[in-house]
Amino acid sequence: MIKEKKYILGIIGFGNMGSALLSGIIKSNLIKNKFIAVFDKDNEKNEKAKLLFNVKCFDNLKELIINSKYILVAIKPQNIKDIISELKNYCDFENNIVLSIAAGITTNFYEENIGQIPIIRIMPNTPAIYNKGISAISLGKFAKKEHEEFALQLMRSVGETIVIEEKFQNLVTALSGSGPAYFFLICKIMIDFAIENGVKEDIAKKLVFNTLIGSGEILINSNKTIDDLIKSVASPGGTTEAALKKFKDLNLKEILFNALNSALNRSFEIEKSIF
Repeated sequence: MIKEKKYILGIIGFGNMGSALLSGIIKSNLIKNKFIAVFDKDNEKNEKAKLLFNVKCFDNLKELIINSKYILVAIKPQNIKDIISELKNYCDFENNIVLSIAAGITTNFYEENIGQIPIIRIMPNTPAIYNKGISAISLGKFAKKEHEEFALQLMRSVGETIVIEEKFQNLVTALSGSGPAYFFLICKIMIDFAIENGVKEDIAKKLVFNTLIGSGEILINSNKTIDDLIKSVASPGGTTEAALKKFKDLNLKEILFNALNSALNRSFEIEKSIF
């Protein structure tokens, strides 16, 4: 028997990602704020959610669970054990669906610790703050098509989405979940180089940031392969070719592969530590 819930979405955890998602959801008009509830163990974050988004904030997790249909778990993976017992005790298998953006926490973990409840695992990334995110979505054993469609609509409010086999979720974490930090680091290095060569920081930032944004637009909109795009910038005997040769000599590919493997292996370590 389907029991109508007062809130369509209940969000557990109101950190950066929880806040970004809530902002995108409300701006897109996907769910009105009066149908969204929030719980965070930090009361200051609850007050922030009330002030910024005028949503219902519960002072205990039980009330959020029993009053919300979709439960979005937006906490750090190491804190999952703090809430799992209350999800087990108060989730209604016919009327609750759990959406989890906690890195490394599998749908199987929820199913084993809660029961036969629909679970959808999601890996978003921080550009969701500006509605430019990319989210990978995987369904648990008991999730239905309607649950998948809701998750897709939810995450489209903050960017692009893909549906992917769950076995690739840790790889997604290493690529797009952690990916923004890699690009930030490259930008920082380029800016530092410009400053060391006499350019003012504000000018260096403008040059580098706009180059990054423009390059992304080309990658998204061009029909050319990446190799062809590289060739279109790198004239024979020119400055770009000199830099690319140095990258090759220093084996940049191996450096990046090793770094990505470190991120991927850490995802599996986190996953194992939860169990």
